[in-house]
Amino acid sequence: MNQKYELLQNDTKTVLGITLFRIKAKISFGSVVKGDLGGYIEKENCLDISGDAWVYGNAWVFGDARVYGDAQVFGNAQVYGNAQVSGNARVFGDAILLSGFIKLSLDNISFSLMAQLGVCLIKEKCILYKRVNKISNGKYSSCYDKNFIYEDNKIAKVENPDLSEKSCSTGIHLSSALYWQDGDTLIACEVKKDDIITVQSGKVRVKQCKVIGEVKI
Repeated sequence: MNQKYELLQNDTKTVLGITLFRIKAKISFGSVVKGDLGGYIEKENCLDISGDAWVYGNAWVFGDARVYGDAQVFGNAQVYGNAQVSGNARVFGDAILLSGFIKLSLDNISFSLMAQLGVCLIKEKCILYKRVNKISNGKYSSCYDKNFIYEDNKIAKVENPDLSEKSCSTGIHLSSALYWQDGDTLIACEVKKDDIITVQSGKVRVKQCKVIGEVKI
């Protein structure tokens, strides 16, 4: 029997046709006080009824995802699919997790890349993708600024990018190959770890990247 929290039937959200219920603590534990309202979950299987695991604020957990141990999910984070968040993991901000076993904080760039995009750094570099509009062979323009140009085998660099943890701000945005639908062309880019500003919402914002070239689909 769940003595830890209850699902509020009169405070719900519908996401992808699934009803999520806000949770309310029935006891005090960890940093949670009896009566505190948490985030939204689909069912008890999504949040362990023992331990100090908790979902805060406007965070969502649904599907076959599970949060357990001493893990915390907060902010506007979304955890679903087959994601497993455990141990002392912290999932926060605008992070979106679809799969994988998350046991470490997502403020670690290398771990965030693996958890959110399934990408590993090799020699402090990785390959990511973005959609652009093709101008000519080996030359492309940004979907959002036609004057920002990408060219094969050249560095694309943003002057004075926003170095904050904002997900959507100035910088070059890259992700997995199928993340965006804009533009008429997909290009692959090499990214150095030191050029990554933030990893959130399943995408990466960087100061600069090297264009490898067009990816034929």
